[in-house]
Amino acid sequence: MDRADRAKLADVLGQAQGRGWIGGRGVDQHIEHSLGFASVVAAIPLAAVDLGSGGGLPALVLAAVWPQSKWTLVESSLSRAAFLELHCARLGWSERVDVLHVAAEHLGEDEQYRGRADLVTARSFGPPSSVVEAAAPLLRSGGELIVSAAPNPTPWPSDMLAKQGMAPDRLTQSPPRFHRSIRTS
Repeated sequence: MDRADRAKLADVLGQAQGRGWIGGRGVDQHIEHSLGFASVVAAIPLAAVDLGSGGGLPALVLAAVWPQSKWTLVESSLSRAAFLELHCARLGWSERVDVLHVAAEHLGEDEQYRGRADLVTARSFGPPSSVVEAAAPLLRSGGELIVSAAPNPTPWPSDMLAKQGMAPDRLTQSPPRFHRSIRTS
């Protein structure tokens, strides 16, 4: 991502932060944390889904880094979804970034999205069981789930993941930390 793209992205994320949709640390710190998702992914995705996109993290950063990827941003709040849709259009991403105003846990019931994603991301979405239940149906076999980890994380329970057709959690060790799992079935 070049300086101009980063500046445009920082402006959008700053607006989201001004609305209280992104935490109080600096926007550059949020961008760097989102770039951490890119550093742990197994392969650049063709199709990716971000659960609970809120103010746009990490999805907008990853969409900027991977212009060849098609993104679906899932947000249950109408005002946040409208904000994301407006700014994706302003960034010139309307052809490759869709914003859905829908509850993430229901998206996997839709054949258009079920089993199609190479990557699902989440940041501050909810408890592990909710994240996995929403993400697993969206992933193709071999698709990867990457979730921002809380401070001092422990691996997610293997039985919870297996129940949803997911491999054991491969918790990253260097900061920022992420939960990682692959769809096995």
